[in-house]
Amino acid sequence: MILVFGGAYNGKLNFVKEKYNLNEEDLFFCKDEKLKLSTKAIVGLHIFIKSCILKGINPLKFIEDNLNMLDGKIIVCDEIGSGIVPLKKEDRIWREETGQILQFLSKRSSKVSRIFFGMEEVLKYE
Repeated sequence: MILVFGGAYNGKLNFVKEKYNLNEEDLFFCKDEKLKLSTKAIVGLHIFIKSCILKGINPLKFIEDNLNMLDGKIIVCDEIGSGIVPLKKEDRIWREETGQILQFLSKRSSKVSRIFFGMEEVLKYE
């Protein structure tokens, strides 16, 4: 599994499309609490996480239960908050859950990259 994260609008999508030679059919864009685990890349995991929280679903448990289905996938997620504490309680929970899931996935990923203004910073590569 490859985990790619970074701030919103920092070029993560363009980066993964170019680096891993992906086309639109290879990408699943998160819109709600459902994930299509058959594509090469899952884009917008933070949206999946927020939708799960709003619907009372534990997103970390879902990820844990389906970890084997994520093997070989590219996961793209926004970094939520970048250290800034959100004012709304639901946004604080979202930030916390996203951070926990990114920690969980980074430990299990063969590669972890942070994208900053379209440039890759490799944090882990096994």
